[in-house]
Amino acid sequence: MIYTAMVRQRGQLTIPDQVRKVLSWLQIGEVVGIEIDDDELRIKPHAKVNKKMDWDSFWKRMELSRSFRGTKNDKPLSQMVVEDRKSH
Repeated sequence: MIYTAMVRQRGQLTIPDQVRKVLSWLQIGEVVGIEIDDDELRIKPHAKVNKKMDWDSFWKRMELSRSFRGTKNDKPLSQMVVEDRKSH
């Protein structure tokens, strides 16, 4: 069976409901592997990941890391990292 989907502006692709219902491993939060062979793209379960990603925990840790202050001019640590990367 062939299903169609549209690639959106930022390269986002919505997998149709019919496909997600057939593939029990394709759930919210799953990490997938993308294979490219010639002109063909395959999406498969990512073999090395054994657990689902806890996105709530991830974003809480991300917010926490962004809240740390550096010693230079009391800038947020994330801003200092960005400035440091740009300076190299």
